[in-house]
Amino acid sequence: MAGELVDIGKRPLLVASFEPPGAAGRFNVWREKHADALATVPEAALRVEYGRTGQGLFVRVRIDEAHVPDGLLPPPPAA
Repeated sequence: MAGELVDIGKRPLLVASFEPPGAAGRFNVWREKHADALATVPEAALRVEYGRTGQGLFVRVRIDEAHVPDGLLPPPPAA
């Protein structure tokens, strides 16, 4: 099959996920708390994904495996 053994490199890792309700607010708190670590990540290696479900907005943060900073903690669980 075409492309079957093509090396696609490292994939982005999910480092944070925020579910509705209140996902945007929790994401902003997490981003501020981890600003120093996130500042070391190249812009091209960081992805912030927004989406919407029937319950509201969700946010996912992914960083390329090669650029995940040490000490980046997952967000607290939703209340």
